[in-house]
Amino acid sequence: MASGGVVTPTPAGGGGGTSTSTSKTVSASLWWVSFVDLSDDLDRAAAGPSVPDALAKRIKSHHTWLLGSVSMFGKPNEASRSALDAGEVAVGEHRLAVKPELKEAAFRVSKCLNLDEVQSYILVKRSSEMSPTVHDADAGDFLHLVSVQYYLERQCLLKCIRRIFVHASDGSDLTDAIQHEASLLVNEDVERKLISVIEDSFSAASSVKAEAEFTVSNLEETLIEVNLILDILFLVFYDNFSRCSGGLWITLCSIFKDILCGSYDIGKFAVSVEAKNSFHYAKAQLLLILIETLDFENLLRMIHDEVPLSVGCSAFSVGDILEMDVEISKLPEFSMVESGPLILAWAVFLCLVLSLPESNTNLEIDHASYAQRAFEFAPFNYLLGVLCSSIFRESDGPVSGYRGILRTFISAFIASYEISYQAEDSSLDMILSILCEVYDGEESLCMQFWDRNSFVDGPIRSVLHMVEKEYPFQISELIRFLSAVCHGIWPAQCVYSYLERMNGVTTVYAIPCSVAENMSYGHQVESNHPVSIPGIEGIMIPRGTNGYILKVLREDAALVRWEFPHSGVFFLLVTLAQELHSCNYKEASDIMDLLYRMMSSNKDLCFTLLHVDKSPAVQKSKNLGQIEKHVRIDIAKIFCNSIFKYVQDVGNADILSITLGLLAEMIKCAPYHVFDEAFECNIFTSQLNGPSSDWILSGALSRMLFAASEVNGDCSSLTTSVLDFAIQVLRKGAAADDIISPLVIFSVQYIMVNHMNWKHKKYSRWKTTLRVFELVKSCIHMKSFSSKLGGIIWEILLYDSSVHSVLWSILSLSTRLLGHSYRSKYHGLKDIEDVQLVLCDGLDIIYYILSNLLEDFLPNPPFVTMVLSSSLKPFSLITALTSLLSFRNSDIQVAAARALSVLCFVVCKAQPQMTENASFTGDVSEIRRLEASIYCILDEEEKTNDCLVVAVFNLLTSAARYQPAFLTSLIEQSVKSTDHNTSASNQTNGCSGHTSKRNARLVDQILDYVVRSIELMNRSPSVLHGILDLLKALWESSIQFLFVLDKLRSSLTFWHNLSRCIRATLDICPDDCVGAVDEKVSLRYQCQGKIFEIMSYELFLQGKLLPETSNPALEGTKGQKEHSSAPCRSSVVFKWFDTAILDDLINHLSSNAYKKELLYHAKVAACLCTVHLITKLSTGNTGSLSFSVMKKIQIISTKLLQHHAIAALLSQYSLHGYRGEQDLNNLIINDLYYHILGELEGRQISSGPFQELLSFLLEFKLFEHDPSEQLQKTFPVANANFLFNIEHIHDELGVDFWTNSDWKLSKEIAEKMLDIMREANLMKCYADAKLSTLRSFLTFLSVYTGVSSNRNLDLQDGGISVATTQSAVKCACGSFQSTVDSLLPQVDTNEVLFPLLSGQVELLLTLARILFHQAKHKKSNHFYPDIVLLMRTSGASISFLVDLLSSTHALKQPVKALLVLLLSSYEFMYSKADIKDQSDNLNIFGELAVLSVSLLPVLCKLAENKECSDLAVASMDLILKGFVPSKVCLPILQKHFHLQAILHKSQNGDLLSTQVILNFLLTLGRTKDGAIILQSANIFAFLNILLCQLSMDDSCLRNSLSAQVKDVNQWGLGLAIVASLNHCLDDEISHNNVANSTISFLSGQVPLMSSYLSAQSVTAHQSKKRALSQKSQTSLSALRLTENILILLCILSKYHFPRDTGKKEVDSELREVIIHLLAFISKGSVKTGSSSIWNSFFFCPAAIKEELALNEKPPLIRSKHGWFKFAASCTLSTAGASDCPSTALPLVIRDKASGHSDSTRQTRFTEILAVQIYRIAFLIMKFLCSQAKEALKRAEELQFLDLAHFPELPMPDILHGLQDQVVSIVTELFEANGSNTLNSETERVCHLLLVTLEMSLYMELCVSQSCGIRPVLGRFEDFCKGTKSMLQAIEKHNSFKPLVRSLTQITTLLYPGLGQTNFVI
Repeated sequence: MASGGVVTPTPAGGGGGTSTSTSKTVSASLWWVSFVDLSDDLDRAAAGPSVPDALAKRIKSHHTWLLGSVSMFGKPNEASRSALDAGEVAVGEHRLAVKPELKEAAFRVSKCLNLDEVQSYILVKRSSEMSPTVHDADAGDFLHLVSVQYYLERQCLLKCIRRIFVHASDGSDLTDAIQHEASLLVNEDVERKLISVIEDSFSAASSVKAEAEFTVSNLEETLIEVNLILDILFLVFYDNFSRCSGGLWITLCSIFKDILCGSYDIGKFAVSVEAKNSFHYAKAQLLLILIETLDFENLLRMIHDEVPLSVGCSAFSVGDILEMDVEISKLPEFSMVESGPLILAWAVFLCLVLSLPESNTNLEIDHASYAQRAFEFAPFNYLLGVLCSSIFRESDGPVSGYRGILRTFISAFIASYEISYQAEDSSLDMILSILCEVYDGEESLCMQFWDRNSFVDGPIRSVLHMVEKEYPFQISELIRFLSAVCHGIWPAQCVYSYLERMNGVTTVYAIPCSVAENMSYGHQVESNHPVSIPGIEGIMIPRGTNGYILKVLREDAALVRWEFPHSGVFFLLVTLAQELHSCNYKEASDIMDLLYRMMSSNKDLCFTLLHVDKSPAVQKSKNLGQIEKHVRIDIAKIFCNSIFKYVQDVGNADILSITLGLLAEMIKCAPYHVFDEAFECNIFTSQLNGPSSDWILSGALSRMLFAASEVNGDCSSLTTSVLDFAIQVLRKGAAADDIISPLVIFSVQYIMVNHMNWKHKKYSRWKTTLRVFELVKSCIHMKSFSSKLGGIIWEILLYDSSVHSVLWSILSLSTRLLGHSYRSKYHGLKDIEDVQLVLCDGLDIIYYILSNLLEDFLPNPPFVTMVLSSSLKPFSLITALTSLLSFRNSDIQVAAARALSVLCFVVCKAQPQMTENASFTGDVSEIRRLEASIYCILDEEEKTNDCLVVAVFNLLTSAARYQPAFLTSLIEQSVKSTDHNTSASNQTNGCSGHTSKRNARLVDQILDYVVRSIELMNRSPSVLHGILDLLKALWESSIQFLFVLDKLRSSLTFWHNLSRCIRATLDICPDDCVGAVDEKVSLRYQCQGKIFEIMSYELFLQGKLLPETSNPALEGTKGQKEHSSAPCRSSVVFKWFDTAILDDLINHLSSNAYKKELLYHAKVAACLCTVHLITKLSTGNTGSLSFSVMKKIQIISTKLLQHHAIAALLSQYSLHGYRGEQDLNNLIINDLYYHILGELEGRQISSGPFQELLSFLLEFKLFEHDPSEQLQKTFPVANANFLFNIEHIHDELGVDFWTNSDWKLSKEIAEKMLDIMREANLMKCYADAKLSTLRSFLTFLSVYTGVSSNRNLDLQDGGISVATTQSAVKCACGSFQSTVDSLLPQVDTNEVLFPLLSGQVELLLTLARILFHQAKHKKSNHFYPDIVLLMRTSGASISFLVDLLSSTHALKQPVKALLVLLLSSYEFMYSKADIKDQSDNLNIFGELAVLSVSLLPVLCKLAENKECSDLAVASMDLILKGFVPSKVCLPILQKHFHLQAILHKSQNGDLLSTQVILNFLLTLGRTKDGAIILQSANIFAFLNILLCQLSMDDSCLRNSLSAQVKDVNQWGLGLAIVASLNHCLDDEISHNNVANSTISFLSGQVPLMSSYLSAQSVTAHQSKKRALSQKSQTSLSALRLTENILILLCILSKYHFPRDTGKKEVDSELREVIIHLLAFISKGSVKTGSSSIWNSFFFCPAAIKEELALNEKPPLIRSKHGWFKFAASCTLSTAGASDCPSTALPLVIRDKASGHSDSTRQTRFTEILAVQIYRIAFLIMKFLCSQAKEALKRAEELQFLDLAHFPELPMPDILHGLQDQVVSIVTELFEANGSNTLNSETERVCHLLLVTLEMSLYMELCVSQSCGIRPVLGRFEDFCKGTKSMLQAIEKHNSFKPLVRSLTQITTLLYPGLGQTNFVI
């Protein structure tokens, strides 16, 4: 147990740390749970739809305290005092460990507050936990803190009771729990208990035995409690929870009497102003309760219904009334003025009772004498004073109820006594003033006033008729009263109707003296001439009008009331115009106040008032001649013109204020009309008296604002009006930013900066600040719609230091005030509510600015520097936000959390010099406080405020991403908090505890939320999304938060709940039904996507952690070992991969949720609304359209009428007899409207002019959201990519104001459009969420399948099963094809589908990769149908999309992805070489061939597209290689493949990959017809240009520079193409042309070819050291390039090149290099010994994907001799091998090596490598033979052998090595096969080797005879033996007999001795 006496529900004796072991028990009623929290919760519940169950339970558990109220706080007593002497006190189930220092403080508190000692100790303990100043228990500040806390508890308890009765009286069925509690309290006589508390409070108030300072404080707090209790009593009686009996009324009256002048008159002790005000308010409250309990409303009903007292439901009997009268009579004669209203109320009560039918004779009471006595105290003056008092207006009590009671009382008084409308009688004026105060602002009372069935308001309505009689002679009283009863939509309409239907006017009428003496009130008169109305020009009362005399003024004049029906509204406006013109602002202000109330209450009246000239009453008067024709009224114009007069006198602040307020209201309703008048009057830009005058919006207005502050002492009204006007101007006129910018900038800069220094009336300063912040927020939001003005305001906000200063001063001041209010909660509630709103708006401004910063602004703006500064006074922003997050106000907490979130990001971006682990804040106390606040928010039992929880999780997410050290500090602090609680518990239980980071309570809370994931998925997916986003952030930075992830990853529950969420999403979410889609559905899919992302990171993390956990060296401390051994349970999620859930996932996520037809309907609806608005505007009715929309509509209308389709329609209509251009235009527009309406309803418009016009309108995209208008958010936040900005459209159109008759049809059209747009937005949001989830799922699949081969990971079945994959492929193909099919019709809405197409193609690619991977390890035949399905789907889609590609850039990505899929499929099928050789695959191959043929034209078209060319050409390359015969392909290519154009683009760099083109040309050139096509396309010219562009020199051929490898490869491909052409066209007629072109082409390439071959040689003269230090690496492609060079050299040799060119040195060098290559190959003799000795420095590994695949396949030829053996060792990597393949091929390496292992593995790749080397050997022999042949031919011509010019030829030993390899290999292969037929590959290799052998023998013969070289000793025997065995093995194969004969022939020539043996076969 903690030392401070922490209460724990442990059994007695379990508390450690106490001084003694004794324990005493006291009454459980002494314990209470803080009522501060309950009061807050009840206040929050008031705004909700229902009372939470947990709150209802808490109310029920507090019933005893609610019933006993503050009396439950006991008095000091000996039992409690002695209980504290024990070591522990048991208060019910609670235990208190008593600390001596707190006990002494409790005794003093008990004495000062007269409070029970145990309860005092509870207070002291709780206060000590809240305040650090507890070192001295006698400290005065601590004692004061305890007393404040005590009275706070008492008053919150009373507020709880009051709130319960307020809740219970609202009539809602959702408050059953509270209504039940209220009923219980009333049934248990709570009102009598409260009255008793009042009596006790008053009795004790004057006898408090405490120190003087506490006496004053106690009196103030007691009076506040009395005010609260009287509020409760009033609610109990007012809402009929209980009826006041006669006895209870007498008790209350007695208390009232004692308060006035008896023992309860404690007002004389009041010292402070607050205490005096509370005492006076208490008297007024009790007076109103006494009046209310007289039940005047019931009496008026009984009189109305003529019900006798004995029969009615009166609460009082005759006896009660008599007793009550006795009590009233006891009020002393010298009583205070407060008794006057009560005495008058009693007189009225008696009068009404006596007026009832069957009047009681027992009530012989003179009510008139009471009334006379009452008026001696001026009761109405007192009541008016109460209504106007600040304490009444600022009270948070039932003020509306109090006003309602006074309304009823005044009505009863009027019904009881006659009121005279005479000047000398002031009663009517007082009653009128009271009624104006009563009705002002009370909509319900105003509605009752205008309700004819309201009998209570009937007498009051007579007052209205009284004040109307002198209208318009005396107008102020009427206007004032109408203004009071004008609150609410219907009351405002009633006021307008009342004025519009007025039947009389009063004027001064001259009466002849002869008849004046006989005239009196009511005398009838008739006008004998037209009578003018003074002050209203242009309106005349016609002759012969009847009237009556209202008052005789003098002998010859009287006030006459004329019967004159007219529009009183028009009269008022004419009067207003004249008063403003004459600068009579007093009456003008009254009229404008009435107009403002009418407009603000009922927006429809704004239109009516703006067009009052068109009202039926005015039109009728004009027709009768009563109003002159020239009289017209436009109040907007009147107000705009009047502004110039106002600003000339700084004393006109009030009239300017109300004028701007009216203009602001009119801008809401009719913006364009007001702007039109304002621009005409130049009120935004005009100067007053010429160029030297001040601008109206700078000098003049600023002077008026200053004067209002300094002279009037209150600038709030004018400042608020200016700001409201600026806000509306900005919202409705943003398109005119050039004109309105002075006003807006003035308001932001001048008013914002200075308003805090001006004088305001009480409680208005913060309201002004609210308007300032609202304007700033509007500027920020309008930035995207008004770039110029928005940019100016943006720069002001970022760079104006004065704005920054005032913004921070406002925030810091409001933060301090809010903190003070929470310590003294019961003071200044009205102001604090505004402070809270200011804080929320201020924090929102900071959030909006920081989250919308551009990258290039960071970190330069001073605003950023300000918010990040730690030197801000009085505290930093982070400190303020930390503090605000702890306040129990959810709106402030949300705003603070959002601001902290963006601060984490800004600190990260603006301070790059900070290390990643730098702490966001280093203040430990701030971190502690923030952690505690977060814990409390996340730990709330109800968790009803989802927005706050989401904001907190977003804060933690932002910290995890941008301030990881800060989040780590928070988690560590939560560990300490857990440790503190754990250690306290352990000490109590006598044990020590070990705490690790796994005990962090913040992590536990996250786990708790995850456990509730299914509930959150259903109820509040936004909360679940916030949690999952936080988890994703933790996994993203996994290493930094590994100690957190340790607990999460090892939790089986955690993974189980994530797995359940995946399934739950599919079960809950609809199958793409738009009608069932809402925001929650989208959020659920986003949650699913987050889970997949978490799992992806988890798999990656497992791969990282496994090596660490498996390495013992990484294990350190015990804690680390424990961590590394923690098991990860994520495999729980993988179990669904082989179930139906994967099919469901693919089906749900890949299906098309983008309803294109819905988007089309939304666009058509927008066009329909546009055409309708064009029609409306043609009549001059601009309605409530904003300035920007008006301008856009006008532009569209102009362009529409200029469209050629309109001209065509005009001609058609003219032919049918229609005339008049304007009429025809209107008729066409009207017909267009109905055509578009039909299109919207499903009746398509046929092709023609109307269809063209619709397409033309669709191009404008008037109401569509432009992403460029969206604020660029630097801070990544959830941002819905919506299609239509519904809120902005709604505001721009002003649809809310389209309720009058002219715009009702328009409103239906607009609302229908907005509904369709809203559905389209929901559809887009839902489909985007699905697509995002699909991409997350694909990432997960890729990672999952990528790591599934890792045996260390515990994955189910090592990955996804084949059946599941195949099913997924079918499903994905179907979904994709469905989406492609939906692209037509309605092409103009296709853009919404393009992202989905990309996602679906990504899905197909991912599934294809999985399928290809599975096919590698299993029998491929099973997968062929699925792969063909993928190819067919992608091919068909490409064929369809290729036609749309040119018009839509967004399609390039999906088309390119489809080509990747197609190419990948072709590559896979091409790798399966046996597919067409197996009978069961013939259908598959045939389908592939047909598909390929159909795709060729499409691929040809795509080959010309820069982005797609490489993929398309590569696909055609594969088709040509392995799927379609060249005879079928080439005609198609000739027709569709524009080879010339593609070659031109390639050489100009317009295609991405030239190498792909060259590969295709090489494939094409390997067929005869293809070679012909290439020749006709002038391929040699193309190759010449292309190769000249390459950066090729000797150095790039000798060095492995990666930058030049690409050029070398292209060069090699060019040579291969030339070689292929020569080979294919060798027997053609045109071969000479090809040969000539080849020679011409190669003339420039011979030096490079020579250099390349030279680079492959390492000179035999290099040192051993150098040879040992180099390990040369080559590649198969380099060997093939060598082959192509040799082929070309053979061609050159054939045509005597380069000998004919005279370049003999080149010829010699080439032969030398070639012989070196041959020497290296011949080293592979079986007699050489171990292969590792001679080739240890030759390395040729498998490099590319195809080679790696071949390296995994078994060998086919299976020879173990020669290069077939040595190639296997050449592919093995060694430590000395270079990692980068060389372009050079050092085949000739000096025989130097140390002994290495002969471990080899033959594969298909090693065999291909060996064959390639023997092909090179064959070409070398062919080249050398041709050289030798040419030399011998020349010798024959010269008749002698010129050895000086004889070509270099290889030595016989080189040839012997090659011969031995061939003999051994061929012998082995033939012997292995016996008489069986060789496979085709082996047969080709044997044929190649035997031809090479033959040429080598001829070469040996040539060398031996021409050079005279004798045979090597022993060579004859060896060769004879080997050759004989070879020939014997070959003799069984007839196909080789010609080769055998030729071999025998040359062998006999070379070795003549063989003929003497039996060698010849």
